[in-house]
Amino acid sequence: MRACTGLRAAFSTLMTTTALGALLLVLPAHANAETGERVEIVDTTHSLSGSYLAGRFARSLNDTELAAAFYGNALVFDPASDMLLEQALLMEASFGAWDSTMRIAGDLVALEPNHRMAHMFLGLGDFKSGSFAKAEEHFKAASSGPIGELTSALAMAWIKLAAGDTNEALNLLVVPKQAEWAQFYLRYHRALLADVAGRRGEAKSSFERVFKQDARTLRTALAYARSLSNAGDAKGARSVLRVHLEKTQSDGHPLARALADELGGGGKLDLLVATPADGIAEVFYGLGESLIGEGAVGIGIVYLQMALYVVPDHPFALAALANAYEANKQYSEAIAVYDRIPKGSPLGPAIEIRKAFNLNSLDRPDEARDILLKLIDGPLSEKLEEAKAEAAAPPPPVVAPAPDIPDLGTSYLQLGSTGDRVRQLQSALAALGYNIGGEPDGAYGDATRKAVIAFQREQTLGVDGITGQETFSKALTLAAEKAPGSVPAATAAAPQEAQKAKADKGLALSEKLQALDALGNIQRSRKLYADAITTYDRAIGLIEKPDRRHWAYFYARGTSHERNKDWPKAESDLKRAMDLYPDQPLVLNYLGYSWIDQGVNLDQGMSLIERAVALKPDDGYIVDSLGWAHFKRGNFKEAVRYLERAVELRPDDPVLNDHLGDALWRVGREREAKFQWDQALSLKPEPEDETKIRKKLSEGLGVLEKETRAEVIEQKSGTAQ
Repeated sequence: MRACTGLRAAFSTLMTTTALGALLLVLPAHANAETGERVEIVDTTHSLSGSYLAGRFARSLNDTELAAAFYGNALVFDPASDMLLEQALLMEASFGAWDSTMRIAGDLVALEPNHRMAHMFLGLGDFKSGSFAKAEEHFKAASSGPIGELTSALAMAWIKLAAGDTNEALNLLVVPKQAEWAQFYLRYHRALLADVAGRRGEAKSSFERVFKQDARTLRTALAYARSLSNAGDAKGARSVLRVHLEKTQSDGHPLARALADELGGGGKLDLLVATPADGIAEVFYGLGESLIGEGAVGIGIVYLQMALYVVPDHPFALAALANAYEANKQYSEAIAVYDRIPKGSPLGPAIEIRKAFNLNSLDRPDEARDILLKLIDGPLSEKLEEAKAEAAAPPPPVVAPAPDIPDLGTSYLQLGSTGDRVRQLQSALAALGYNIGGEPDGAYGDATRKAVIAFQREQTLGVDGITGQETFSKALTLAAEKAPGSVPAATAAAPQEAQKAKADKGLALSEKLQALDALGNIQRSRKLYADAITTYDRAIGLIEKPDRRHWAYFYARGTSHERNKDWPKAESDLKRAMDLYPDQPLVLNYLGYSWIDQGVNLDQGMSLIERAVALKPDDGYIVDSLGWAHFKRGNFKEAVRYLERAVELRPDDPVLNDHLGDALWRVGREREAKFQWDQALSLKPEPEDETKIRKKLSEGLGVLEKETRAEVIEQKSGTAQ
């Protein structure tokens, strides 16, 4: 991973500056290329303190895999340390190493019987294996603290449902003493659970209350709309989606647009959460994303990994995990997680855009550009060629139909699954002579799991009691050969077929604009301003009637023109952006600053910047603009006041430090001015700015200003001639 080189350099420094002297070079755990199993490559000659400190250091740099290796090595020296076990547990769980996570969790509970997180991991393990009573006991033991209590209540409700006790499951979600933010989750899961249990009235009333409280949250809007559609209320489902889109005031999330297409096609839609396993995954996904949003990134990642332990292809949990890695600047890890999201998802274009940004951050701009160009141009041109080929080709020969075996894709059936696919599986197993505990009922219970295990063992398949595509296809094929007609046909098209049909439509306009904007942003970050202008020309050309939503395209093209030394075109675009969105601080700031810096429209420029500062008083760049405007107008004391504030907000920017140095010089604080110019040089300014700063350090500000005035006079003289 990308951080390893930096880690090794840091460890080298640490070895020469610490009295421990026992730290030796350690390679991170990695996957065996043939088996995919995790292999530990750790030198066990480390000291306890050295391994512990190295683990903490690796964790501080967000290298959870290497941190886990160090903590694991420390445990060799002190296997009974609950503190080391806890750190190792969280690190192993952070990158989804579940075998070692479960082993450590068991060890930790033996040492510390009330350890909350260890019990949660063990509870999930028991739920997956079908040991519902044990799972419930673990979650009861984990119900300490506000988050632990809420998590346990939600998880235990879904466990009760999986065990067949619907009334107790719903009762567990009535917790009056919980805070209002927690009540939102309890009501939401009560709605989901009631739906899965077939209690439509309770589901609808709970959804109504949740949606009234917050109609902007995508996940609740999707769940509510699907619930109404599944109950036969297509009109109500469309109304929910329409209200959600109005509240968000945007083109809508890709999943919201995809749902709108599905609702327009008629028919009943599947529930968003259809099984107890989906429900438990939803618990950990929702809380994990919220924890990350509140700044608890480490534990939030662990919660997301727990969601993925239960439902490995949960698209929202995968996307949230990738976003968390991006926030930690773990760009390679983010790309790897994005690649795990099932293909054909409506999230596909957004995923490709995020991958392109991550590749650019990894200094792989050509790959980023190729992804975006393929996204923008590929589907349309490919479909055109395919259509021509299909029109010219003779009709395909008629082939006898194969057995009706739906494609599960990356999904699977397991304890708690329900629906038509389960009923098909049960019918096939019964036709083959396996005991499914009664008639096929579409509910994947313990008897079905045992029948699957027996079938897998006899057919020499992987024996785990979980039905993936191989087990599913084998069972249906053998049943069709033995007793034709014994397996009922599917009542709905496979999800992958529906997703492929959606993908065939190509990009929506909003998605194409987002892809072009991403390409333009990457080009601007690489200072390819002429290329960026061409990209934004293309984007703006697609917009039939620009409105407030489209200000950013004119703003981005305007800034590119300005950086490309074409101010008339830049000014025109910036004014157009301001017309579309009069109170957009970025536009107000950029246009106002540009006028002030050029010495034109000073009063109007000052007014725009003051409005921008009022809208975003904690933005260092905008505060700098106001300080610089005062400087250009000779108000040096006011300039110092604002520029000092700007540097406090953005201490790592060379331009802001340079500006403050100029203002300090003007009020007679020359020593402080030189300090700020020195600081600006240390922050790697543009080459042209670096030359000017060095001259100011050696000769002061006055000489540079005389030279600048002479250049202006010379330019004006040349223009006059």
